[in-house]
Amino acid sequence: MKSNLLLFLLFLSHFSVFAQNEVYQKLAAELKKYEVVYSNYSANNYPVLSGNAEMGALTDPLGRGAYNIEINDLYLTKKDRIVGPGMFLRIADFSGLTPQTYRQNYNLENGILTTKITYEQGSYESEMYFSYADRELFVFSLTNTGNFPLVCDLDLGQFKLNLKEHTGTSIYAVSDKDAFTPLEYFLTTNIPFGGFFSETISPYLTVRPAQTLKITLRLRTNVNKPMDKGAPADFDKLKADHCGAWLENWQSMGTIILPEGDYARAFYRSLHWLQCTAGGDNYLPGETQFGILSSRIAEAYQYRGKARLNNSSWYQNPFTYGAAGWATFAYILFGNETKARKMLANMYRPEALTKNDTIMFAVGKSNYKYGKPKGEYIYLERDNPDAFCFAHEMFFDRTSKTTFPYDMQIHIQGFAPAMFYQFGKLYNSMSDTVYRALRGSAEFWATMLNYDAERKIYSLPPVLSLTEDLFEADLLDGLLAAKWTLEQASEMAKTRNMDKDLREKWAKIAQNITFPDRDDVYLEFRNDDGSRRGAGYQGIRGYAYLGFPTLELMKNFPANKVGKSLDQCWMRNKKGEGMITFIANWFALTDAYWGRAEESNEKMAYSLSQIDESGTAMCEQNGSLYYFLTGYASFTLVPLSMVLQTVGSEIRVFPAVPKAFQNIEFYNLPTIDGVRVSGIMKNGKTEKITFAKNGKIIKEITNVKKNRFVWKNNKLIEK
Repeated sequence: MKSNLLLFLLFLSHFSVFAQNEVYQKLAAELKKYEVVYSNYSANNYPVLSGNAEMGALTDPLGRGAYNIEINDLYLTKKDRIVGPGMFLRIADFSGLTPQTYRQNYNLENGILTTKITYEQGSYESEMYFSYADRELFVFSLTNTGNFPLVCDLDLGQFKLNLKEHTGTSIYAVSDKDAFTPLEYFLTTNIPFGGFFSETISPYLTVRPAQTLKITLRLRTNVNKPMDKGAPADFDKLKADHCGAWLENWQSMGTIILPEGDYARAFYRSLHWLQCTAGGDNYLPGETQFGILSSRIAEAYQYRGKARLNNSSWYQNPFTYGAAGWATFAYILFGNETKARKMLANMYRPEALTKNDTIMFAVGKSNYKYGKPKGEYIYLERDNPDAFCFAHEMFFDRTSKTTFPYDMQIHIQGFAPAMFYQFGKLYNSMSDTVYRALRGSAEFWATMLNYDAERKIYSLPPVLSLTEDLFEADLLDGLLAAKWTLEQASEMAKTRNMDKDLREKWAKIAQNITFPDRDDVYLEFRNDDGSRRGAGYQGIRGYAYLGFPTLELMKNFPANKVGKSLDQCWMRNKKGEGMITFIANWFALTDAYWGRAEESNEKMAYSLSQIDESGTAMCEQNGSLYYFLTGYASFTLVPLSMVLQTVGSEIRVFPAVPKAFQNIEFYNLPTIDGVRVSGIMKNGKTEKITFAKNGKIIKEITNVKKNRFVWKNNKLIEK
């Protein structure tokens, strides 16, 4: 009996490894299919973003390095990040010339950029990557494939560095002693420098025919250990370690195999750039993390495209419901528990969260004017030390910037706790932290909401909507966020047998929150007559909250009323005209959770219209902020929501697949309590669904008749 059991366990182990490898090969084929390829040189080729979540940059279209490298914990002040130094080669003989032959490949599987260029005067091949195994390391090589020596001036970028020491093949420099973030720069090369001028740090390197230049650059911030100033490591080993780390990362996540086409291209690139930019150990990503295109970078790269230059500091700052928040949701729902945990740990800073409510909202009577006077209101009667308030835009210490009215976007206090809730539900992990996050958020809402004795409901004073140009009382998105948070916190407290008085208070408040509506549709805010203009950058946004992430409220809403509200909103927004990509994706998510497959697909398609002219980088909207990470992360979630949803204890498989995706597969995606699901659909028919937990298959269905299941008492039940 024991031997049979052992054989069975060995079979399961080998089967699991085989299945994992088989799925990865499918994913690898998709990543290969959609890698970024520039086969003809154009000054409009948008620089490719690469990174390892801790540091990264826009790489050079001519393969000469990275002009400025961003490090996600490099700050100028406690308010703003700063772009760091770089490693960039200027080859005088080729300056201003157009290559005769040209090919640049960016590998989505491992983030390695290769470039092959031929000029009349010579040629070279280069390779570069930000190491995924050693997050402080940038690795670069250039081989002279021509017949004449290449003289390469080494440009370290615009960041001010002070030279401490150099040898014939290394440079060690540091930031100013009074810099907010200390920085060390250590570069090594296998070819000796020539013409080294210590006062400007501007050496050159001569690469002879058939010779390969090898450079490693180590950038270290917040120095807490000595810099290793040894010789460059073996380049083959560096590359093998780097590729192995990427492989491990891909295999830690679930995946979707989409039908070939534009959606698939955007999806797999979005998944790659998510992992380049988000999930660092210590800090959260900014809106265009590692994607700052300044005039200096554009000039250095000879880029003459039409993209707007990103010169504002806020483009690098973390936003709770921006790149930081959406990337966290993406890691949670795609099954990368480790990175999701890191992101949440970076958000869960109680010392900051308890300060934010009074930073963002006044205590006592306040008289706000937004366009016109809004009257006198009490936002907080007192400072509640138990209340958590997540920041709109975060400082270095995670407290909120005071940028009225944007820091008064009340819906954030539902969006943020929903991340913790989803993580706890899917992974059955971090339960204490999850509860504390919900508890603090519920206490915030209990302090903020006012009881309207005349209407016998709890009401919100005028605050800022998700729409960002709407400052009104009883906002739809705010009330949805409040009710969801109070209900989930109360339910979790009951399950944990804690905070009896508080949970009863939260439940009572939640029961007496109603949403502004008419008989047939929901309203954007109290006394909304529907005449407010939609479309454009702000548009009408709040209706997105009728689904994601406040999913547990959906059972209380009539589907036809929600559908009509979403349809009217889409028309008011002129079907996405001028919309920000992440808002279109958010609406697409909500449509999918309501089973509105074609409506979801239509809204997701808007993001495909917001890609630069070289077909590479998705923007915020209308040419601004390419590599807008909030758009990428939210885009990845839409196909996922079409194939798998977890709402409460219910698991929905292929709940909202549009006609365009009738042949689709997904593997190893997480759902409630650590259960992982895989599914295959062919010609619109579900062929197979597999459920697994702890690496073992617990149920496999091939004759699929029902696509909805409930996980109850550690058992899977067909609904």
